[in-house]
Amino acid sequence: MPYPLSRDEHAAIARYLAGITKQLHDISALFAARYGQHSSVTDLALKTLASSTLLENELMQLESEPEPIDELTRLHH
Repeated sequence: MPYPLSRDEHAAIARYLAGITKQLHDISALFAARYGQHSSVTDLALKTLASSTLLENELMQLESEPEPIDELTRLHH
């Protein structure tokens, strides 16, 4: 990855995504209650929630990867 996020950027984005995912969960539940579990608006809200969750998981994966060698070398000089 040519331009990895700094730890602060990564933490901020993780917090934003967690908030967005929580809001999308609440919206999906509201739509399901108001329009029914099988309505198109509920279906789209659930797909959007799934996308947000996938993005959160991908960000966590990036966090668990070791830092690139260039970054480690730069930090030690």
